[in-house]
Amino acid sequence: MSDREVWGFTITTNSAGKNIWPNALKREAVRRMVEDGEAPGDIAAELGAHECLVRKWGVAARRARGERISVAEPAFAEISVGDTPKAPQTSAAAGATVGRLHIGALSLEFPLDIAEADLLKLIRVAGHAS
Repeated sequence: MSDREVWGFTITTNSAGKNIWPNALKREAVRRMVEDGEAPGDIAAELGAHECLVRKWGVAARRARGERISVAEPAFAEISVGDTPKAPQTSAAAGATVGRLHIGALSLEFPLDIAEADLLKLIRVAGHAS
């Protein structure tokens, strides 16, 4: 086991290499994020920890205070398929077969020969616009 000191707190590293973070240090890290507006990444760099761990401490503190943790936007978009799928249509002007993707109230129309990467970009942009 080895010890090191950060912010006046002793961090012990066990024989497996895992850091043992004192609860008082965790509270100080959360206080610095909340009151001082420090970024979790900056705090993590000072501590020699991973940013995700520091963020986890912040979430745990919020839950301990009874706050509800939620995301402002839905994590997933609902995609529904109609009862009768429409057959691909051919554009008279270009002679290309066209596909349609319906996501909620959004309807995307695209050529079926579109590159996969371009289709993913189209879906991503459409998701932000809806």
